[in-house]
Order: sequence, then structure tokens, then C-alpha cells
Amino acid sequence: MKPLDLLIEDGIIDLELTRLKSGKEADVFLVDRGSEVLVAKVYKNKAHRSFKNNADYKEGRKVRNTRTQRAMKSRSKFGREASEDEWKNTEAATLNRLYASGVRVPKPVMFYEGVLLMHLVRGADGCPADRLIDAPYDAKMARAHYLDLRGQMIRMLSNELIHGDLSPYNILNAAEGPTIIDFPQIISAAHTNRAANFFLRDFENVLQFLCKANPSLRSASGDGRKIWQAYSRRQLTPDFVPAASRPSSANRNQGATRPKPKPKPEPHSRAQPKSRAKPEGEARPRPRPQAKPSSGASDGLAPSSNRRRRRRRRN
Repeated sequence: MKPLDLLIEDGIIDLELTRLKSGKEADVFLVDRGSEVLVAKVYKNKAHRSFKNNADYKEGRKVRNTRTQRAMKSRSKFGREASEDEWKNTEAATLNRLYASGVRVPKPVMFYEGVLLMHLVRGADGCPADRLIDAPYDAKMARAHYLDLRGQMIRMLSNELIHGDLSPYNILNAAEGPTIIDFPQIISAAHTNRAANFFLRDFENVLQFLCKANPSLRSASGDGRKIWQAYSRRQLTPDFVPAASRPSSANRNQGATRPKPKPKPEPHSRAQPKSRAKPEGEARPRPRPQAKPSSGASDGLAPSSNRRRRRRRRN
């Protein structure tokens, strides 16, 4: 029995209307429930999923039952079945958590027998919303969507969650604003070693796509790291806004008026040292007495000559 037939038999839905899309992990249908049209997401078995390399995404996930957790780790038959059920249930639990936190996601209805029921996300024309990859864009819309999606990613990270596979293919161009979908590979930011890589990759996927319509958004390339740094420092809040990057020197020179440089202070002139005034009463040094000429020096003769002359006279 097909999963949707089981839901019809149990009275959960009334009618299967049409298949909306087929993805790498699930098929999405429109179903009728009373007077309301809902979305039913039917997950594919692992053998039929194209998205199989999900070991990195499951890191840090735990179930409450320790016996089940051990079985999942040992990869027994029961453990593989439990792991598959846990993988399918993850998106429903994530949607409830994010919707309650104010993140723009499809409103969940219930998870029943492996089928996730959600409210239909509609575009401005009232029809099922297109994916961003299929929506027309101009520069103004690209900037508005960037600011919106940046806020959504910040709010998710504030709840310790990272999408892990975010791209224009799983964001809907809804009437209320861009709406994020597809969460089976949700990342636990606090329990995954590669959490920073997953977050920055999500951020770059969104930014690079929107830069095609608005190249000026390249100036926001540093926002992703600023957001992650705030999270790492426990400073991230749902209303966090990355500080604007300082413009480069080339951008500052274009049309910018440089402030006039402050005049340099004139160097102090070196004053000549002043002679120290002598205090009153201080005795001035006396001049040295000059040596008196010897008695024989007056006639210009050396003293030895004078002695010879005296000896001759005595004789």
C-alpha cells in the first residue's frame, strides 16, 4: 500500500490531488483535507534516494532511548531501521522548532506514518510558490532577499541549527518573503565538528546566487564569518546585524573628501642657556697672583750669569 493510501484509509487526508515535485530525498504531493489543500512529503527509501552520503549531517544526533542509540551505532538491522525512522522524523521536529522561533518555513501540520503534512506555501499570484532558482530577479529584489535570508540564517543559528544544504533550489519565492524548505539534513551547530564549514557554505550559496542580479552584494561577502564569529563568542542573537565592512582605499578615494590634515606643531626653539645668577653674598673667586720676576731678571740675563759676575768681583 502506498503511503498516501494509508493516510486516506486512516482518514488523515481525503484525496491525493497531484504530484508537485520529485526531489532527491522525497516526493511532494498536493492533497485535499476537508476544504484545505496541504502538502504531503513522502520520503523515499534509502535505496532510492540520490542523497546518501549523510554521515556528516547525522553527527551529534541522538535519540532518547539508549538501546536504540546503541543499535543505530552498531548498524544492526534494527539499528538501520531506527536510523531511517529518525532521519524521516528530523524534518518534522525541525519545522516545529523553527516555526515557533519565527523562522519563515512551511507551517507543519503533522508527521504520520513517515509522511510529513505541511501548509502550502503560495506565491504572490496565489499559486504554489516557485523556487528562487526559477524566479525572475532584479537588483532591488536581490538586495531585499539577501537581507531577509541573512536574518533567517541568523535566527536559525541562534537556535543552534544550520540548514546544511541551503541553495536557491530549496528556498521558495513566497508572497510573505523567501521561505526555506527541506530540512532532513539539518545540522546541530553545537555538536558537529564541521559546523562552521556547513554554515559558511550555505551563506555563500545564497550570496553568490543573488550577486548575479546585484553585483554590489559582493561587498557583503564577509558577513558570513562575522555571523559565525558572533556565534562562537556566544554573542549571537536573533536580531544580530553584522557590522558594515570598511570600504577599501580605492572606494574611499572615489568622490570622498579627505579631511584636512591637522597642522603639525612647530618645533620648540632651543633657548640659549642663561647664566645662573649668583646669589647675594657669595664670594667671587680671587684671581691667581702672577709670579714675580727674579731679581736678576730685570737686566735680561739668566740667574746663572749674574752669579759668575759676582764671583769675579770677589776675586
